[in-house]
Amino acid sequence: MRRRPSSPVEAMSYEHVLAPIEINGLEIKNRVVRTAHGTNIGQGRITDELIAYHEARAAGGCGLTVLEAASVHPTDMGTLWLHGASVVDDYRRLMDRLAPYNMAVFQQLGHLGYEGVTADGGPPWSASELAGPSIRRPAKAMAQDDIDELVDAFAQAARWSVEGGLHGVEVHIAHGYLLQQFMSPATNQRTDRYGGSWENRIRLAREVVGAVREAIGPETPMGVRVGSEAVGDGGVTEHDCAELVKVLTDDGLIDYVNLTYGSCLRPHKIMGGMHEPPGYELEAAAPVVAAVDLPVIVTGRFRTLAEADQLIADRVADMVGLTRAHIADPDLVAKSIEGREAEVRPCIAGNDGCVGGLNRGRLSCAVNPAVGRELDFPPPETSPQTRRIVVVGGGPGGMEAARLAAVQGHDVVLFEARNRLGGAVRQAQELPTRALLGDICDWQERELSRLGVDVRLNQTADVQSITAARPDLIVMATGATGAEIPDISMMPKDATAVVDDRFGGYEALGLAEWLATQGLAVTLTTPGRRVAANALLDLVVQPALERMQAHEVEIRTKVEIPPEADLTLTVAKHPHDPLSADLTAANLNVQVIGDARTPGSILTAIADAHTIDFGG
Repeated sequence: MRRRPSSPVEAMSYEHVLAPIEINGLEIKNRVVRTAHGTNIGQGRITDELIAYHEARAAGGCGLTVLEAASVHPTDMGTLWLHGASVVDDYRRLMDRLAPYNMAVFQQLGHLGYEGVTADGGPPWSASELAGPSIRRPAKAMAQDDIDELVDAFAQAARWSVEGGLHGVEVHIAHGYLLQQFMSPATNQRTDRYGGSWENRIRLAREVVGAVREAIGPETPMGVRVGSEAVGDGGVTEHDCAELVKVLTDDGLIDYVNLTYGSCLRPHKIMGGMHEPPGYELEAAAPVVAAVDLPVIVTGRFRTLAEADQLIADRVADMVGLTRAHIADPDLVAKSIEGREAEVRPCIAGNDGCVGGLNRGRLSCAVNPAVGRELDFPPPETSPQTRRIVVVGGGPGGMEAARLAAVQGHDVVLFEARNRLGGAVRQAQELPTRALLGDICDWQERELSRLGVDVRLNQTADVQSITAARPDLIVMATGATGAEIPDISMMPKDATAVVDDRFGGYEALGLAEWLATQGLAVTLTTPGRRVAANALLDLVVQPALERMQAHEVEIRTKVEIPPEADLTLTVAKHPHDPLSADLTAANLNVQVIGDARTPGSILTAIADAHTIDFGG
């Protein structure tokens, strides 16, 4: 197999984002940040798997990592626990592994409040006896003894972090969690010194930040993560955050500000999906940026060093979070510095892997199955024996299989019946707000070209053509049959349409929204209790439903027989595998992956490709 050399590309300088920055005497080598994000890889502990996850991204060139929010008290059993001194040794193991890469590492400290799960099964803690939107269990309104205990716990967690060798700490005062529950008039119904006036409602945040500063001393970098709850009237606004930061700055307590957006009441604003434009958080960040003369970190679905460099050049921020971009490709910085931006595996902001994976138990990634499992995915090695691999089907699963085989040094032929690679994703990316889906297929296509894969478009494979390719292994990635975007050009302007969701993914939502934007009167039905039952409700489905409401799409659940309409689309997926039986009968080695095996998603199709043993 002959690989094509990468085209010579003059590397961009990225002079702004690659410039070092100092935070309270600590020089950070560049201005690229991985902000705190839950992983649950270690299920509360710092394990070898969690260390490997962070080490991969340290090796890739990131400047600053803020570790996932650590629970400081047993009334909040989050994804990382700082409940005992044994964590110091764990931190030291982590920092020993990360030391060669000169990446600064801070620990975020937090408490979920009424969204927390307690160690003893008791009620969660909060400012008042309210139930959180997810836990839905009335919280205990914290007594003064509880508050004192919590403040001490924050301070002790900070001490352990620094004793373990971390470079700094960050206090989480955002996302509608405990400290913000005290700040918000919507969740703080107290009448004591922690409720009522603005000064009283920020008292706990000031006490916590003050105690942390005292615990770590004046020379250790410390910041806060703050942001508007994005809930409108009654919640914490960006102007409230600006006032809080000014108070903490005047108190002489903080060295930087890390800005965010959204809350547990509006989670789709915390990690904006592909429906949000890059920089969607910046408008809400502006009042805080204007209020302080400290280094400021911004986030907002940024994916490239070019975006980050421009933000810093424009003095919008001092540092930029590229968190999900680093989940997708740990080598984002290194590749970009070397002029290999085209090789950076793109984050598609679908949230199915990162947030969805966390909901299923641990962080993952739709486009990178190695996330959180780096120990099981060592760098690929060239196979000692070159084999002939034939892949049938050029969707994300088939292209990933072809890419992996080529990386291992095999000769690869890929048959694709259509005139373009990408499979069903190419249709999906045409639906409203879904354009980023195509980015992963574009990347895979570039990689196949770079690796010298023999791609045969407009060729419907059959037993004869496959046999003629003399395969050692055949990978069937022929996808699934399902509803397609219809031609509605001849339909009357007052036409009606029904989209019947029988699969539970995003497809029905996307088709219904598209039809509505074309002017049809649309009804979206499902026999189940909710449409798109297998998609992320808060982060993906809810924003789509809000958009469709503006288009007056009618939604009906528990509908076995859809109503009559001018156009009816039944959204279901059925495996399409017309050749495996005949190929197997011909004594050929066949493996079926992706939707052709079990209909699923981009995540499952790509992950399936990584289960293949190419041999050799």
